[in-house]
Amino acid sequence: MKKILFISTLIFVLIIVFILYIFISNIRQSPEETVREIPLPTESQIRPTEPTPTAAPLNPEEPLIEQIIARLPVSTDTYNIEYLSTSNTFVITIKESPFEQNSEAARQWFIDNGFSSTEGLNIIYNSYSWVE
Repeated sequence: MKKILFISTLIFVLIIVFILYIFISNIRQSPEETVREIPLPTESQIRPTEPTPTAAPLNPEEPLIEQIIARLPVSTDTYNIEYLSTSNTFVITIKESPFEQNSEAARQWFIDNGFSSTEGLNIIYNSYSWVE
């Protein structure tokens, strides 16, 4: 019985020593952190760009597009009108059926706000899935 207890204790101690060895060897193998210097550019890499030209009104009596953009977003029961500056696009989302009638009402909003037509404007039409 004493012999089994001695062997069990010896195996237990060896397992503990093995686990400690693995743990300590992993700590030693971790790479040292190094700080490397990144050279700063001596000359600016940013080049000035020309200002984005604004779309000219279709005729002198029409408002500038910036004035229309300042009134957005527009939301009614049947449509939303938003402006995406990154692509210079107006997005019209039709919320209710019939699609054609409500998209015409959205186009009419531009006319009511000073444009003679929506020709020349970059417009994307969207609709909810249930709108026909």
